[in-house]
Amino acid sequence: MKKQFLNFALALLGATAVLTSCDPNENGGDDNGTESNEVILKAEIKGTRNLVKDSVYILEGQINVSGTINIAAGTVIKGDKVTKGCLVVVPGGKINAIGTASQPIIFTSRMEPGLRAAGDWGGLVICGKAPVNQSTATVEGLSNEVVYSGGTNPADNSGTLQYVRIEFAGIALQPDKEINGLTLCAVGSGTTIDHIQVSYSGDDSFEFFGGKVNAKYLVAYCGLDDDFDTDYGYSGNLQFGLAVRNARTADVSASNGFESDNDGKGTTAQPKTKAVFSNFTLIGPYKTTTDGNVNSNFGAGMHIRRNSSISVFNTVIAGWNTAGLLLDGSATYANAKDSSTLVIQNCAIVGTKVIAVKGDGTGVTNTQAQDFYNTTAYNNKIILATYNKTAPIEADSSALISKSFYLANSTGTAAIPTSFLPETGSSLLTGAAFTHAKLSSSFFDKTGTFIGAFGTTDWTKEAWVNFDPQNTVY
Repeated sequence: MKKQFLNFALALLGATAVLTSCDPNENGGDDNGTESNEVILKAEIKGTRNLVKDSVYILEGQINVSGTINIAAGTVIKGDKVTKGCLVVVPGGKINAIGTASQPIIFTSRMEPGLRAAGDWGGLVICGKAPVNQSTATVEGLSNEVVYSGGTNPADNSGTLQYVRIEFAGIALQPDKEINGLTLCAVGSGTTIDHIQVSYSGDDSFEFFGGKVNAKYLVAYCGLDDDFDTDYGYSGNLQFGLAVRNARTADVSASNGFESDNDGKGTTAQPKTKAVFSNFTLIGPYKTTTDGNVNSNFGAGMHIRRNSSISVFNTVIAGWNTAGLLLDGSATYANAKDSSTLVIQNCAIVGTKVIAVKGDGTGVTNTQAQDFYNTTAYNNKIILATYNKTAPIEADSSALISKSFYLANSTGTAAIPTSFLPETGSSLLTGAAFTHAKLSSSFFDKTGTFIGAFGTTDWTKEAWVNFDPQNTVY
């Protein structure tokens, strides 16, 4: 009898050890993957779920988080292409993805190195309970609808996202309905977001729908559509951002650096879209000495339209197609005429192909847009008024960025950027200012005098940034 009991106890202990080693989902829905350390996620996370770096997690289909998901530094999460994997934090849910500079958290494609592409999986969506200016707003394209309108708390907290890379996301979950690399819907200012890189997104790299979340140190690399898109009353603060484009890849809807609407119809709906950007560097497709084969679908460095009231300070817009700044629509122009509403100040537009600053041609003329940008008190610059293949941006070391910052050859293969620092003597090393009331928040680092995202320190050299995710083995 004692022997039978001992055998039973040993068997029970062994079973417990196996279950523990598999890191089971408290809510069910996990299976072992094809590799010993793979864990499949395919069920809603309702309680608390902890993801650890010793396992590789596979997102199959739409995974909603209504509870709390905690992700340890160094953890890798892969989106499944066949099932269009995506992770969606619904209003009231929380994500705590806290990486470090040396051990970032990676969201990437499940495809093998060399076979990855933009739109391999869905992406990361975070929805909070902060206000938006729409009565009914849902995350576009999801098979399981998520509504994020109706929130009333601007300081809502959806968790923390720090030192995170999101790669090859942006799959069409439904025909012509993609989600972005990182989609933030009604996310409140109680949420922490910094040190995020989105690479090779099949739609926008970053999109903010309403809410008031702040963010610092953002990298949008080789995305398809817009780099930073703001809509539905988003009113957060953002500082230190970089966008870099592959000259061959753009979206038919026109790919812009900043694209901003109050809403899709340009109404006066409140809260107003009035995000504040400072110290961004938006590098468009026109930049090499021999490159004339640029995708014609590229648009403007900044396309501000549909009654938006975003403001941009201390920023470089370089090498874009239709304009450095496109001020679109009479309502948007009225916002620009009010010095406390839409402000562009201490910025530099460099080497635009068509025209540095333009209007939409009906609601605002080119002259009106240019007079606004050139307002003396705003201290904006135009350097190399138009792009010229024989004397391109990279040749003007006194004006812009290191000559080795980014190149794309005639086949569209992107070289790895080596430096984003302004050249010695560059006019971008001075001229920043933080005196405008819109920059009064303690959120903004006001110590630098440089225009753009970089002065004398290239923060993309830190290990959390990766400009070659195609060949990285995870």
